[in-house]
Amino acid sequence: MIRAIYTGDVIFNECNVFEYNSETKSFHMINDKEISYPFEAVMSDKNFIVFITDGESAFQVEVKNRLDMV
Repeated sequence: MIRAIYTGDVIFNECNVFEYNSETKSFHMINDKEISYPFEAVMSDKNFIVFITDGESAFQVEVKNRLDMV
């Protein structure tokens, strides 16, 4: 699965996680599915940190390789 966090959120006590949904082609906030961002917006914004995860380990995706995904 592909997940992302917004770096601006790290100043708060909690950091929201967004998960990619291939049906909607958007990243949805895990805690509030009504908040979402289009795939292209997240992948092209260097203020988002994007990860690939299998639920046990996570690997950061470099900014230059993001738009080649999915």
